[in-house]
Amino acid sequence: MAQNQEIKPGEELNPRNVAKIVLDNVTEYCNNYYEGDGTPFDCFVDHNPDQFYEFIDLPLFKPGLSKEELEAIRNPETFWDEVKKEYEKLWKETAIRDIARFLDKDLIKLYATLVWNDLHLSDSSLIVNRLKAYEELLNGFKDAIRRALKEGKPLTELEMRDWYKKMAEAVYGYKNYNYNYYKYFKKVVYDLNFYDMLDDNGKLEVLSKLLNNHIDEVLNEIKRTLSELEPEA
Repeated sequence: MAQNQEIKPGEELNPRNVAKIVLDNVTEYCNNYYEGDGTPFDCFVDHNPDQFYEFIDLPLFKPGLSKEELEAIRNPETFWDEVKKEYEKLWKETAIRDIARFLDKDLIKLYATLVWNDLHLSDSSLIVNRLKAYEELLNGFKDAIRRALKEGKPLTELEMRDWYKKMAEAVYGYKNYNYNYYKYFKKVVYDLNFYDMLDDNGKLEVLSKLLNNHIDEVLNEIKRTLSELEPEA
């Protein structure tokens, strides 16, 4: 059974610190003890800020406060309202980071599919051609994100889906909508549903993380692999 975290000796009892503990308790429960349908992140989403007062009184999530600490809270209702506000900030930061990581993994998956030749392509020239097509589209995706950030208007879920679809088609083959393609794209749609739940500012932050922390790493790996394969092609 999960052990909920408590305020450490000497740690200041303030809404931010308490919210951190609540988030840690939620994360531990979702990662290690969640038995519902879906993934740990589904569980995390179920414990969003709108549901704060639905779960905060459960022993698994509410920080253990001593009698003295409880007595030190002059306005308990106001205090927990402040904790909720801080929890919302922390929850959104975590959600944005994880959604960007999921979408990055979807990009890496396309690269890895070709590098490890999961498609059993007959010679390296086919791998090179598909890597180049993926590289071109990924650069286009990067430019689209840059424009969206400049305009302050995020790409919609449908626009994101279209980019991932085109990149997947380039990797898997335009006429090869096989099980692997559908399995991949089903995962992308699943991840983009989380992207779509964010407000515009949250979407822009996800796009910023993709642009600044993830996409160039994939492009660099593609360039490195092409330099190794092209002499053979």
